[in-house]
Amino acid sequence: MQDYWIKISESEEDGIKYHHFLITAHDQTAARSFAMEFISRFIDDDEDPEAIENGYSFYNKAVFVRLVSIKETTREKFKEFLLKLHTIDLS
Repeated sequence: MQDYWIKISESEEDGIKYHHFLITAHDQTAARSFAMEFISRFIDDDEDPEAIENGYSFYNKAVFVRLVSIKETTREKFKEFLLKLHTIDLS
């Protein structure tokens, strides 16, 4: 099993947010399939999301959630990225 780093964008009127997740799967196709299933349930309140290219729209196209990228990685590289992302260096 291989680790895959997926990047998801969440777009609304007021801007865009990026989310990063780690998926372990047999291959990139399986990882993409799982990521799309995850995106379809990204917003729990909307029980009927609309499929769009590389993702889903929620709340009558008020929010768009898309798979931006998927690439092979290791758990260590993913942890390093998260640590850099969430660390404030005051030096």
